Amino acid sequence: MKAQNSYDKLRGGYYTPNPIADFIVEWAVRSPEDRILEPSCGDGSFLNALITKTICADAIGIELDPAEAKKAAEYGYPVKNEDFFSYYESEIENKEKFDVILGNPPFIRYQNFDEQYREVAFRLMKAHGFHPNRLTNIWLPFLLLSCEALSDKGRIGMVIPAELFQVDYAAEARNYLSSHFESLTLVTFRKLVFEGLQQEVIILLGEKQSDIKGIRVVELDGLDELITEGQKCLAAAETKHLDHSTDKWVKYYLSNRELEVLRRLNSDPRISSASDLYEVNVGLVSGENDFFMLSRDTVEKWGLEDAVMPIIGRSEQVKGIILSPEEHLALQNEGKRVFLFTPGDVDIEEVSENAKKYIAWGESQKYNTNYKCRIRKHWYHVPMSWTADAFLIRQANLYPKIIVNSAGALVTDTLHKVRFLPGINGNAVVGAFLNTYTLALSETLGRSYGGGVLTFEPGEMRRMRIPMIGAEKLDVMLIDQWQREGKYTEILSYTDKVLLKDGLGLSDSDIVLLHSIWEKMRSRRLSRKQSA
Repeated sequence: MKAQNSYDKLRGGYYTPNPIADFIVEWAVRSPEDRILEPSCGDGSFLNALITKTICADAIGIELDPAEAKKAAEYGYPVKNEDFFSYYESEIENKEKFDVILGNPPFIRYQNFDEQYREVAFRLMKAHGFHPNRLTNIWLPFLLLSCEALSDKGRIGMVIPAELFQVDYAAEARNYLSSHFESLTLVTFRKLVFEGLQQEVIILLGEKQSDIKGIRVVELDGLDELITEGQKCLAAAETKHLDHSTDKWVKYYLSNRELEVLRRLNSDPRISSASDLYEVNVGLVSGENDFFMLSRDTVEKWGLEDAVMPIIGRSEQVKGIILSPEEHLALQNEGKRVFLFTPGDVDIEEVSENAKKYIAWGESQKYNTNYKCRIRKHWYHVPMSWTADAFLIRQANLYPKIIVNSAGALVTDTLHKVRFLPGINGNAVVGAFLNTYTLALSETLGRSYGGGVLTFEPGEMRRMRIPMIGAEKLDVMLIDQWQREGKYTEILSYTDKVLLKDGLGLSDSDIVLLHSIWEKMRSRRLSRKQSA
């Protein structure tokens, strides 16, 4: 149930809890004639389940680690002590198909993926039309190649990282799975089910041919509920239409009714795409905040008033949706590091005497040897592009927001920077962003891991949609005040009335449903933070 030692962790080997192996085998194996493959059998959890749960004897396991392969072979099935990808290339590719494939593939990131096996895995993936890259984790080729090895009526049951739901490197896999299987079932857990592994997992069940067509998401509390409910939990789940796209699958936690209203609004031409309103990019990376990010006391101590610019370094420094010069001054008075050392992209001879002394001090601390610093022409100059009209929260707790940059401050990469397109009323965009539809959509576009924080990359923020009809009527100062007071219920009641009801003509029931979507997705995310 847990990795034996650091070696097991490095190879991505975590024992599959018996209830999970039993559950998958009971679902997947339906005939004593089924031909079964376990491509990463470890110590034999699934092979043991085959013995205890079925009468099937036609199975084969593959395991790279010799000690684990020996343990697995004790269950009486043939176990090949080989690398799965090499075995696949020589013995499976264009030669054999399986009715059932079971497993818990290793979780190993690209940099720890042994090059000789990675080369084979990537070559096979490319041969089947996939596009692996340096973000690809080893579980992905295990899953995709296993799917390719299924017979026409084959079934797959695997324990997969929940990353499948939302990471960009699995987007191609989501599209493939939605097209490859008539029926997909995803069993998820509110609690972590692998002892010693801070990784959320799902049980993926796929049928190439099925009377039930679509996707089901089953959410259980943990292993105890899986044992209690057994196969009954699958029948109780609502089946949804499966989009053949790379979209994130977190949306499938929603009901069909909830999905329908989102689909309708996502295709409504009256709602503006973010890319029609603003540009978004990452903030600057200093390379060493202890050197570049300064408090006012430090600026005055070194006499650097002519060599600094105002900056926001942390999202908690911006409380409302407007950052004013007065608020930045208040941060200075609180001793916050809200100045960036900017002597200029010039040779050392051209900087001021005080800046020279500060740079020399930085070199005495070896800051110039940091990677980001040493690759620059002048290590003490932080590259920067356009100044932001506004900031976007990169990691949101309750919800994301845009903040007008009235203080003309720079921003680090803890937030994203925004530049409004010509002719766009930035204040109206910032106010309109806080409506229930946009916040509900954000929960399907962002990424959330065990910590419960909703994280956005620039590309995800470019896919946001904001209803702008009537946005110029919004009192942004009032919204800013409510935001600072934590009154988000008042904000949404106000903006939903102006933008969704009056602007788009949505019914009260539609708006209530959107609020339900947002609350459901947000509450699930935040509850995982509490249980982690």
